Amino acid sequence: MTHFDTIQKGAQQMGAPLTDQTIQTLVNYLTMLEKWNKAYNLTAIRDIEQMVSLHLLDSLATRPFITGERIIDVGTGPGLPGMVLAICFPEKQFTLLDSNGKKTRFLTQVKMELGIRNVTVANERVEKHPHQGTYDHVISRAFASIQDMINWTLPLPKETGNFLAMKGVYPSDELAALPDTINIISVDPLVVPNIQAERHMVVMARKG
Repeated sequence: MTHFDTIQKGAQQMGAPLTDQTIQTLVNYLTMLEKWNKAYNLTAIRDIEQMVSLHLLDSLATRPFITGERIIDVGTGPGLPGMVLAICFPEKQFTLLDSNGKKTRFLTQVKMELGIRNVTVANERVEKHPHQGTYDHVISRAFASIQDMINWTLPLPKETGNFLAMKGVYPSDELAALPDTINIISVDPLVVPNIQAERHMVVMARKG
């Protein structure tokens, strides 16, 4: 089965089929990631088959939560899930933030080569990000703990915005440690084809 077929089948299994053009762009992104990874070590996963499941389908599983128009992916690394989501939602605006210059240079190259116009690449630390209070969603799969994520990104969403934290097993200890200023809206299991491990999406918002 080609990478195209694996992505197509995975998206269908998750109940959100993609157009052929979108799948081809995702395959092209993955090809660039594999190529750059050999030189710049952007991700610990070397095998492109594993990248399809552990990176690409994992990122696609977050699509149902992206209901707003402006999204920031904090600690995006090589664009996970932000670049994957931007390819799927060309009508929405994505900011991909990472302090690692190698990773943001890769993302800038992806933008140019694949003609992705709805992405802003920000090579900076999250606390220096100037656009505070402007995002519908602050998403991350990079933070060690949800508490760290909230501490660093608290000013970023607008009043009606939310925080989307991608986690593995149900993070009960981390949720218990959250400050009183945060509402936990939901913790949803994510079903990712070809991945046996648990995945959860934690949706949170600031208390008004």
